[in-house]
Amino acid sequence: MSYGYGSRRGRRGGRSFGDGGDDERWDRHRGTTWAGAGAGGAGPGASGGGGGGAAQRNLGWEEQGASAGRGGGSRGRHPAHLKGREIGLWYAKRGGMKRKEEERKSRAVVQMDESREEHITQLLNKVQRDTPAAASSGAAGATPVKQHSYFDGEEPPKEAPPAERKEVKETPKDRSLEFLFQELVRNSTLDQELKRDLQSKRSDQKYLEMLKFREKLPSYGMKEELVQLIRANQVMVVSGETGCGKTTQVTQFILDDSIQRGMGSICRVVCTQPRRISAISVAERVAAERAEAVGEGNSCGYQIRLQSRLPRKQGSMLYCTTGIILQWLRSDPHLSSVSHLVLDEIHERNLQSDVLITIIKDLLRVREDIKVILMSATLNAEKFSRYFGNCPMIHIPGFTYPVKEYLLEDVVQMLRYRPQSQDRRPKWKRRFMQGQMSRPEKEQKEEEYQESWPCYARTLRDRYSDSTIEVLEMMDDDDKVDLSLIVELIKYIVLQEEDGAILVFLPGWDNISGLNDLLMAQQMLKSDKFIIIPLHSLMPTVSQTQVFKKPPPGVRKIVIATNIAETSITIDDVVYVIDGGKIKETHFDTQNNISTMTAEWVSLANAKQRKGRAGRVSPGKCYHLYNGLRASLLDAYQLPEIQRTPLEELCLQIKILKLGRIASFLQKAMDPPSEQAVQLAITHLMELNALDHHEELTPLGFHLARLPVEPHIGKMILFGALLGCLDPVLTIAASLSFKDPFFIPLGKEKLADMRRKALSKNSKSDHLTVVNAFWGWEEAKRRGYKCEREYCWDNFLSANTLQMLHNMKGQFAEHLLCAGFVSSKDPKDPASNINSDNEKLLKAVIVAGLYPKVAKIRPSFSKKRPGVKVYTKADGKVNIHPKSVNAEETEFHYTWLIYHLKMKTSSIFLYDCTEVSPFSLLFFGGDISIQKDQEQDTIAVDEWIVFQSPARIAHLVKNLKTELDSLLEEKIKNPQPVDWSNSKSKDCAVILAIIDLITTQESNAGSSGGTQAGGRYYD
Repeated sequence: MSYGYGSRRGRRGGRSFGDGGDDERWDRHRGTTWAGAGAGGAGPGASGGGGGGAAQRNLGWEEQGASAGRGGGSRGRHPAHLKGREIGLWYAKRGGMKRKEEERKSRAVVQMDESREEHITQLLNKVQRDTPAAASSGAAGATPVKQHSYFDGEEPPKEAPPAERKEVKETPKDRSLEFLFQELVRNSTLDQELKRDLQSKRSDQKYLEMLKFREKLPSYGMKEELVQLIRANQVMVVSGETGCGKTTQVTQFILDDSIQRGMGSICRVVCTQPRRISAISVAERVAAERAEAVGEGNSCGYQIRLQSRLPRKQGSMLYCTTGIILQWLRSDPHLSSVSHLVLDEIHERNLQSDVLITIIKDLLRVREDIKVILMSATLNAEKFSRYFGNCPMIHIPGFTYPVKEYLLEDVVQMLRYRPQSQDRRPKWKRRFMQGQMSRPEKEQKEEEYQESWPCYARTLRDRYSDSTIEVLEMMDDDDKVDLSLIVELIKYIVLQEEDGAILVFLPGWDNISGLNDLLMAQQMLKSDKFIIIPLHSLMPTVSQTQVFKKPPPGVRKIVIATNIAETSITIDDVVYVIDGGKIKETHFDTQNNISTMTAEWVSLANAKQRKGRAGRVSPGKCYHLYNGLRASLLDAYQLPEIQRTPLEELCLQIKILKLGRIASFLQKAMDPPSEQAVQLAITHLMELNALDHHEELTPLGFHLARLPVEPHIGKMILFGALLGCLDPVLTIAASLSFKDPFFIPLGKEKLADMRRKALSKNSKSDHLTVVNAFWGWEEAKRRGYKCEREYCWDNFLSANTLQMLHNMKGQFAEHLLCAGFVSSKDPKDPASNINSDNEKLLKAVIVAGLYPKVAKIRPSFSKKRPGVKVYTKADGKVNIHPKSVNAEETEFHYTWLIYHLKMKTSSIFLYDCTEVSPFSLLFFGGDISIQKDQEQDTIAVDEWIVFQSPARIAHLVKNLKTELDSLLEEKIKNPQPVDWSNSKSKDCAVILAIIDLITTQESNAGSSGGTQAGGRYYD
């Protein structure tokens, strides 16, 4: 597909875009252009050729370009002797030459006024006199010279060996380690006290009432067997169905058994949970069952990030998130104060639990006294047992009513349903012929499905009508959920079945929104006899609380949810489950270095969990919207997260936990990630200068590993501290590592977009929009609860999320104080926020953290889609996500965006972005080089972000950048707050010069239409 100039002559060739039909994929080698030219039906008399090949020098483009006036003459036609594919290549080449010339003419100009140039020259002379080594390293010539920027990716200097690196030592004063730093010492007096306390509960009426409930749980009936196995084995696996009580009871069995045996003082049970909400709610439930308050020195407490209610020091149970244990391991690799470690919900296979399991397997050899209990769903319990040397397993039966299951063929036959689509060709044939498979294993499954379908269809003929089988052939689309079918099924349940809530599982927001609209359009569902509740992370929390409330008699509740309703929450009154058969899953494409999110078929584990939701209070029914053949091809469970996500943050954790070589450690995991994924992560960390070339942590890497965020966000936090704009940068960092505070109520999407746009204050930045929203919330909160509530309501903001961001900022500031980068743990400390009102600097700090996640803007001349086109170096054309404030922006001062999250769904989307200036990229991006492009002096960042600049200014900027790198290197090795009061110090002088330059140039650019520093668009 090609657009613009060459499109009429090479439509079926490769991919080319822009006026000249030039793909311009910004190849790593400067000057190389990939022209996905092709060739069918190129022009009058030309025969269709093959095509799609890359434009190569040996095809004689230079000669073809030179003959433009000969073969086709003045009309600009191709030479007559060219045929087929060569014609497409000729036009692509000519278009590429035209584009390069236009780009050269329209490059942004980097310049400065004479007084500033003189001031910076004097500053550099003074700094370089004070530090002679810097002067020699900053010598600039006309040819590109790679900057030895320690901070941006070079080997650490030899004079800074690991022994000299400043480390932050955890102390018992760290509140997150309070529970850990308590020795397990036998105390016979305490043993007797704990025993008497447990016996006294037998006379507590509240305890006895709870005990009656506990005794009805399946797990309670197996108490003695569980206790005996735990006593006799170092490791064991407990599997059980939802509702069997394993999470709340096993910890109590362990504690009570220890206390009754007079060993309570050396019993400390820690139970991990994959989610914060689970840790809190389970701890509160267990405490209630023991007739106690949670924490407060009683037997049960919890600890999650930023929040804890700790139990008594000895003879206790603690529920915590998996991340807390990993944090403890930094300070105590043996977990010496833990007697029993219970790892719950391990079947979910998230990244942290897989890493913890790998560490624990090694730990068992060192700590023979620790007991490890693995708790899992039934489906893959045997796999965990094998990983731990075939350790014993015990199964606890479920506590649910029978649930009758239906497949797609049953639903279609029952409803006599026919899809609205007019295309009667089987969808699996269309899909397969289009070659839309995203991964090899998925493609293999579809091949197997295609081959097996005719045979399966024959087996259906005895039980189902020909019409049903025909509909099944049309419906089984790999990418879509048939919402119309779900509407018909809901209507059938409402009219034909008994009372009971209906729970619909869908993969994502777009499906939930679409089904909600279809249901609201049904006249019969508009009455007050129905409550329709969408359940998604983007929905306001207020509306989600009613999901747990049982409606009045005669009112039916319909819940539309993602897989959050599989395990994270339990809706007790659900009787009917409609399983859409899909789940949103992220994968990481190591070849293209991009995350993808697609709706995949559920696993058997998902399907089983969904079915189980229907049998909590009475016999239920579950409708799976996939056929029997598809059901036979479902994976047993989802791919472990460690095999489908980027691994940079994990690699840093491995190094700070001193677990050895990264690849060697990960190879020991239950399901190791690919070698390519591991190597890519290590390479990225070396480019970031978090790891040196010996795969050891650099000073920067050490600090990034301590921060509980992914490395790029951690780097942004450090820059915010160093450059005196801490508070807003911490807000951005918290929102990027957790989530932004905006929600989207159904039916008000456009209004929500307008409010978000208004909060952007024309900053052309999603990141600064969050800062503005946060500052507005803080101001409203100061005026009182009513003002806070109104502000959040008017701007579609979640007060809970904003409070979480506030708490996270405090945690980040404590890390920075502990490391020595700031002098106060208050994010709003004036000494750390001297530049926080400088929007231009904030954008530069975002560049410092997120680089090289840069995209290029070009105008769009399309009448159908006005606005801009956006390109990245690796992907070519991408899209700004619709929820971004820049999604429909048509006017930018500059031609560059910085972003954090890029993901491929239906297209490649940038989920967040900020417009940034040339000087931001020059000073806080990668290596800069100076070169000549024909008659034009240029300065380039990493040889692909190129600006026009007079040679002397380019050298000045390059030298100033060298000084900045040197300063940052020193600050990272020896952290200390910048003394802003001493403007004559080297620290202040260099930083203030750069801040002044960035701020002034941006102001000039904005006032003059973006022509001074911003330049024009590249088209």
